[in-house]
Amino acid sequence: MEILPHAIDGKLVFLAPECRENVPLYWKWANDREVSRLTCGYGSVPSLESMLATYDRQAASDEARRFGIHLASTQELIGRCALKNLNLIVGRGEVSILIGDEKHRGHGCGTEAMRLLCTFGFEMLELHTIFLTVLACNPRAVASYHRLGFRDAGRLREASSRDGQRVDILYMDLLRAELQ
Repeated sequence: MEILPHAIDGKLVFLAPECRENVPLYWKWANDREVSRLTCGYGSVPSLESMLATYDRQAASDEARRFGIHLASTQELIGRCALKNLNLIVGRGEVSILIGDEKHRGHGCGTEAMRLLCTFGFEMLELHTIFLTVLACNPRAVASYHRLGFRDAGRLREASSRDGQRVDILYMDLLRAELQ
C-alpha cells in the first residue's frame, strides 16, 4: 500500500493534499443525487472531463488549499475539503467539505476533518475569520458546524431549491478564538 503524505493528522481521519488521481471519485460523488442534494452544487451534472480541467486549473492556482479526507485506519479516501476565497491580507477564508460515501457520514469524520482544516487555516495561514455557507435543509451539517464553534452570521431566504421546495442558505463564521 502506498503511503500517502499526511498534511494534518486526526484520530479518525487525516488530510492529504488533493491529487489528480482522486478526481474520478470526486466526479462519482458530484453525480450522486444525495450528495448533490445536500450541497450548493445541486442540479449541475459535471462531466469527468470538466472536473479534470477544473482540477488542473485549481492545482495551478495558489488561491485555495484543497485536501482529500482519508480514514486514519485504512487510508481510504472518503471526502474532500478546502480553504478557498482566501484573503491572506485581512485573514479571511471560506471552508467547504464533502463526505462522499454515505456510510462514512454521521460518525464524526466530517466534524474532525473540518476541525483539522480550520486549525490549519488559523495556525498555518494565520487566518482570523473562517466562513461557510450551508443549506438549511442539511441539519446534520449545521449541527456539526455549531459543535466546532461556528456561529450563525446570516441567511439568504429561499435562495435555493431542493426537491421542489425553496430552502434558505445559511452563512456561518468562526473566529480563531472560537474553535472548539
